[in-house]
Amino acid sequence: MDNTFFKSLVFLTAVSCFGGIPEDSLADSEYNEELAEEAREWLEGELTLEDGETAEISVASVPKRDYPICEGVVTFSVAADKIRKNNSIKTECKSDTTPWHFYLTARVIIKTPFVTVIAAVPKNSILTRDNLTIGYMDKVLNRGTSFTDPELLNGIRTKRDLKPGQPVLSNQICVICQGDEIDIEAAGGSFSIRTRGEAMQDGSYGDFIRVKNSKSGKTVKARVVDSSLVRIDM
Repeated sequence: MDNTFFKSLVFLTAVSCFGGIPEDSLADSEYNEELAEEAREWLEGELTLEDGETAEISVASVPKRDYPICEGVVTFSVAADKIRKNNSIKTECKSDTTPWHFYLTARVIIKTPFVTVIAAVPKNSILTRDNLTIGYMDKVLNRGTSFTDPELLNGIRTKRDLKPGQPVLSNQICVICQGDEIDIEAAGGSFSIRTRGEAMQDGSYGDFIRVKNSKSGKTVKARVVDSSLVRIDM
């Protein structure tokens, strides 16, 4: 073979490499996508979710640069002390031959379940299982006045118009409504006494409302337990 041709061939092969690394050993788009997915899966495994919660995780694309395919172990870590809504993930190749690291941005939204209606419901209506479903919202936006169990709202009356996709809130319903006949229970220690009474105002779960004892005519405040019971804690 002609020496000039051979030298030219060697030169062309050398310039087609990056930093002395063969071109076919450099990361490509498919490898980058795999790294991004591994980062997402790692982040998902680091989350602690409460019952019913889901996580929506999005990881930015791997930076476009010439780095080699990792010949060691790829590890992930969060730059902050804990996982937040917006995160910086250190992606590192621990290897003697192909060491590198870069940072990926990842967005994490924890979604919590809430009860909503399937179709619009006007006020003064009775909710039924057939028109209740579960939706999900950003946990940060949940003010703690919604419900997660549709069964709790079955047979409950609405105080306001309800719209699909929006959480049913405690102030939009009355578990016990003014004028309802209910049981009044006085409980303390090892005893409990029940009598019949009338609700003097609307109330949702846990609310204290005024109720009138049907026998004595006395009005007291009691806590709403369910749609037919209030309790006076002694």
